[in-house]
Amino acid sequence: MAKVLITLLGTGKLAKGDLEKNEYIGTDYIIDGTIYKDKKFVASAIIEHYDINKVFIIGTKESMWDNVAEYFGANEDLILDLLEKKEKGLINEEYLIKLSNVINKYLTIEGSKCFVVEEGTTEEEILKIFDKFLEILSMVSKNDVVYFDITHLFRSVSVMSLILAELMDIKEIKIGGIFYGMLSKKPPSPIVDLKVLLEFLSWARAIRDLKNYGNSTSLRNLLQKTEIDEDIKNSVVNFSYALSISHMFALEQEIKRLKGKINKFKKSESKFVNLISEDLEKFINRFSNKTVSEFQFEFAKWNIENENYAIAYIALAEAVISALCEKENIDPKIKDNRDYIKEKYLNSKTKNAFITIYNKVRNIRNAIAHQSSSKYSPKEGIDKIREYYSLLYKYVKKK
Repeated sequence: MAKVLITLLGTGKLAKGDLEKNEYIGTDYIIDGTIYKDKKFVASAIIEHYDINKVFIIGTKESMWDNVAEYFGANEDLILDLLEKKEKGLINEEYLIKLSNVINKYLTIEGSKCFVVEEGTTEEEILKIFDKFLEILSMVSKNDVVYFDITHLFRSVSVMSLILAELMDIKEIKIGGIFYGMLSKKPPSPIVDLKVLLEFLSWARAIRDLKNYGNSTSLRNLLQKTEIDEDIKNSVVNFSYALSISHMFALEQEIKRLKGKINKFKKSESKFVNLISEDLEKFINRFSNKTVSEFQFEFAKWNIENENYAIAYIALAEAVISALCEKENIDPKIKDNRDYIKEKYLNSKTKNAFITIYNKVRNIRNAIAHQSSSKYSPKEGIDKIREYYSLLYKYVKKK
């Protein structure tokens, strides 16, 4: 496992008394209460504080590569050569291998590398920067801890760094911090960790997965990592399991339990729990206070909307049986009652529009559930499900 720092290198300002050299203004930086004296690079304070052992530096041809070489203990010849090449716009990644070797020696581990990018002022340049970031992503192991320093360089590259951090987060690569050094008129200057932005993105993605795909796994996993009220956590976890397996009877019960606890979500001290409370409440309200068949029809409709067609067919076929049970005033949750309805209505040799459509739905449902062959193509099943839903719902719900 390596502690990896990805840092952006800017062009700095003209050094005092030197018309040829640029540098950052030296200041004292503070991280977690520890002060690092007279640091010109935010990265240098981060390297010391977190004991970084691998560094990826991203800069333009005009960035302060000579200053980096000076910090990492390069010899005078390399420092002057970098300064000259920078002034002539001749810096390239092949030449910066020398600097990468200096960094490796300083950190006593191989793997650090310097990358040259354009300013990112055009779409073509931005795409090339993205290619560099993908290269960095390929050089990071899942066991590594990655830190970002987005203080310097052009803002398009800083934004790209956040995108890279998001990609790493999705790939379950641990993000140790996303740092921004805020130069203060009265040192020490704070180095702020913006990692909370990734957390907000993760929660937003979890909510999107729930709303758009019926996938509550991400939400469940995020909640389990928090220290929020156990009652809130358990209610969402149980709901998540029922939704993930699409067990309609269990899901109906878990939604009822969630409904009784939604005020806890609204009043929670956790901003993340507050963030999900509105979407959870909308979901709960959509499925609350319904009969068994209405719940199942609504669940089928919701899955159709979210293009979860396999679950939609299963729910639709079961909703029809439940609705017919309710018409007979018998409990649709009892297997014998459902078998009775199938025999009386759905296995009948009577030919009518309802039986014809239901049999089409049942055949597709069985083909999905049992992975058996069917004369209905997947495309036909998707194209027809809204029509089947509408016709079956109207038939079983008419008085």
